[in-house]
This record gives sequence, C-alpha cells and structure tokens, in this order.
Amino acid sequence: MAAVTSRTVDTRVGPISVQDSGGGRPLIYLHSAMGEGSGLQLLGELGEQFAVTAPVFCGFGESAGIEQIDDIEDASFHLLDVLDRLGCWDEGARLPILMGLSLGGWMAAEFATRWPERVGGLVLVNPAGLYIRGAEIRDIFGRPPSEMAADLFADPEHPIAQMMRMMETSFANLTAGQEIPFELIKPQIQAMTATARIAWNPYLHNPKLPGRLWRIDCPTLVVRGEQDSLIPAPHCEAYAGAITGARHEIMTGVAHMIPLEEPAALASLVAGFFA
Repeated sequence: MAAVTSRTVDTRVGPISVQDSGGGRPLIYLHSAMGEGSGLQLLGELGEQFAVTAPVFCGFGESAGIEQIDDIEDASFHLLDVLDRLGCWDEGARLPILMGLSLGGWMAAEFATRWPERVGGLVLVNPAGLYIRGAEIRDIFGRPPSEMAADLFADPEHPIAQMMRMMETSFANLTAGQEIPFELIKPQIQAMTATARIAWNPYLHNPKLPGRLWRIDCPTLVVRGEQDSLIPAPHCEAYAGAITGARHEIMTGVAHMIPLEEPAALASLVAGFFA
C-alpha cells in the first residue's frame, strides 16, 4: 500500500488540506459528508495504481472558506479552482479521473457535466445528487447516530459503526448539568454545517442534474454497495442509465461507506476498470 502525505493548498476561498498518495495516472478523490480522508486506507490502496490527490472540502477538517459556498454550483467552481491550482491541466498532464463517494460523487458528476473536456474518467460510489420519487435519500441531519450507522455500514461491528453507537449512548447518559466536550463533537458539527450549505434545500440533489448527465462523455464506473439503505438502488441505476457507456457494478457485503468497509476491493475494481 502506498504512503499517504498531507499538505495545504491556497485557493480563492482560503487554504484547504490535501492528501497525496502513489504515482501514475492522476485520480482525484472527493469525500462524502462524513469527511473521510485523514488516515483513509483507500487512498493508499488506490496509490498502488494511481497518483491520488484527495482535497478536503471547505468546512471539513482544517479546510477554510465554507462561508463563501452557498450551493452545489459554488462547490463546482471551487473544485475547478482547486484542480487548476493542483496542476491537473498542466501541459502534458493526463486528464484526471474524478472519484467521489456520496456527496463527493455528486460533486464529481456536477463537475463532469460542466467541464467534460477536463475529465478523463469518472467513478461514482453510492452517489447523491438525484431526486427519485419513491426512492428518496434518507435524512442525514436529524437522525440518531445508531440509525445512521445501520445505513452506512453492513458490518455492525465496524469500528466506526461501534463508535457512532457509543457516542449516542454517551450523550444519552450525560446528566443535565454536564457539558459535552466541544472537541468530541466538533468534527460532526463541522461536517453537517458544511454539507447543509450545499445540500439542505433542495435536499442532496440538483433538479437540473438529470437533464445534464448526457454531457458526460468519459469512461464512467458507477458503484453501489448492495446493502446501502441511505441512498436507494434506483439512484445508481439512474446515473448508469443516463451516462453513455457507463458500467454499473454492485459490491456485495457492503453498505454506503464502501471506502471504509472494503477499501482494497474498491481500489481493485477501479484499477481494473481503467486498466
């Protein structure tokens, strides 16, 4: 597994954190609303085949500038600025593969519809971004962590699923006079605040996106976790059906957070698709 390093990159809205791994064909990884990134095994696994760059979106972790992002359009133009500053289109550079999970998959799709000539490949993992009547994306803002854990992880004993349940129990056991340490809940507050600026209304989708997916003309892989109950199956089916030539793969034994449950298998699937 390739080593992962960290750095800071200045953008028009402020400095953001970036992680890098491996070498070869460039691949940009866009994280979900959980903000997975620091210590993410998937980056090292992908780094065996690709030159991986994983920018941390505004408002997540140490990345600044979320107050200047109001919607998915702002997010798309911010991503354009980030990739430009990363040198993704320097002379002689290969067009990057955009890979995103959930919220990150939505961002990748939006980018590819706006600037298809700048994308060499697309990987959408349990992507948000669409509204499908009767198969709506479940709420991520108001439900207990234990309910969310069941949507996100097929394995209830996954360490993060256990942590989510323990956190809920700890909060429930606090007496009325106690304070919750801010550092304990800061990452969750940051992630939900940043996500809400992009995806609160309309909720986790862009009504115009379905009519633009035909513009994507690069090799596209759509990956669904078979047990994902956060984003129902018709969403992946709709993406795969609307993007010309897209391949739809279903991974068994995993739910929404495939990069955390089966990082090696996901990396192998991506490497095989772009071999």
